[in-house]
Amino acid sequence: MPYSPLTDMTHGLRLSKMFPKGDYQSLKGISPFWQSANIPIQDETDVSLLTTVSPESWKELVALAENWNGPISATLHVSSQLHPSVLYDIEKEYQSKPSLYENVDIHLIETAGQNAMSVLLPLSVERNLARMYARTRHVCDIPSNTILATDLRQTVKKYTEKMRWGDMLVVPTFEFQQQVVSEKDIPRTKKEVLGLVKQGKLALYDAEYKINEGPTDAEQWKISRDVYKVENYTIDYEPIVIQSKTIQPWCSERFVDKKAACLLSSYLAGNEFLVLPNDFAIYKPSARKHAVSELDRVVEKRLYSKFYWEECVYRARELDALGLWQTTKSSHIRQQCSRVIQNWGRGLIGKPE
Repeated sequence: MPYSPLTDMTHGLRLSKMFPKGDYQSLKGISPFWQSANIPIQDETDVSLLTTVSPESWKELVALAENWNGPISATLHVSSQLHPSVLYDIEKEYQSKPSLYENVDIHLIETAGQNAMSVLLPLSVERNLARMYARTRHVCDIPSNTILATDLRQTVKKYTEKMRWGDMLVVPTFEFQQQVVSEKDIPRTKKEVLGLVKQGKLALYDAEYKINEGPTDAEQWKISRDVYKVENYTIDYEPIVIQSKTIQPWCSERFVDKKAACLLSSYLAGNEFLVLPNDFAIYKPSARKHAVSELDRVVEKRLYSKFYWEECVYRARELDALGLWQTTKSSHIRQQCSRVIQNWGRGLIGKPE
């Protein structure tokens, strides 16, 4: 094999180039495929779930794998101060459960400090890492504390062409308004969901919005028999989506945890959110202890407003360069970014004045 300078690159150097917003020392602690699924992918058009877990939320991944029974690419983020027995117990359980060792690839991340979620290695880096190592053409970034209640893998086969062109399939997510007692409480059909919604026991959950009031549109979902476009998109929208692994923009890694930023870029590029009419997920409280700090939330909010402006300008110029500015591909950015583009001045789109 011919010599390549890439061969001599250290593990940390390669990863720091792949994930430039991550801290070099933190990136050195990444071990891709710490545990590897032993069943080969039979169908590349299948869907891989992407998720991020910690030792506290490990059991959520176990439950997710048992429920999904398909490919999963997960990051496991631990502190280097963690007692070795914890990782040993996780590895032992992984190797004892077919739902894990047959289907789940785990990418281990060891960093210093107790709070794994920080600007040194943002959750956005973990999301991109899980996506990069997914072994199928389609992926679904999903919180580990979520139950996929229907056979999504069969549904996806109907819409592979739409995803090939960049569109995203939204999985409506519902939340119980009271404590779920057991697995039998989880609805498995749309009819059951509608019954629980009518009783006030279940509500549509869109993060950052009041229940039943998010862009997924609870009223439209109730009556829809086919996929429908999200009409009332806002930049904080961050639903569970199934999408192409390769077509979509990657998550911006400047944010500790801002999933909406991953989807904003795709929407401004002209891709649609298509809500699935008969599939759904159930959201549960998470066992993960470390959340984004209040300071980080304030910083992220201000950063995101700047990022929105930046994406408006960049995606507008990209569409223009691709010859798509005068097509329907630009409809989203014209609607969302008209003020930004006007404030920028003449010459942003088309030939300079």
